[in-house]
Amino acid sequence: MTATHAAPFGFPHAQLAVLRHVFRWLLRGALALAIILLAGMLAVATAFAGLALALGAILLRLFARHQAGQTPPDVPSSAQGLTLNAKRTPRGWTVE
Repeated sequence: MTATHAAPFGFPHAQLAVLRHVFRWLLRGALALAIILLAGMLAVATAFAGLALALGAILLRLFARHQAGQTPPDVPSSAQGLTLNAKRTPRGWTVE
């Protein structure tokens, strides 16, 4: 009598248990596929952002205007071997 007893939806208990088991595996598979899909989308978006930043840096480097006043001043040859010492004093820093 218990083998033919119907579950709430009209299925025997064994078939309902199999359906629950199959549904549980399908749900796990769908969740795994969703996680893989989102990770792939994140990887593609990150790669796209990196390429966009690299392209922007290259374009800035290629099309930057060079001004004549921004060149570093020439250091006289007599000052190349000069070493300055900085000391902290009560009034601030002193360079000797």
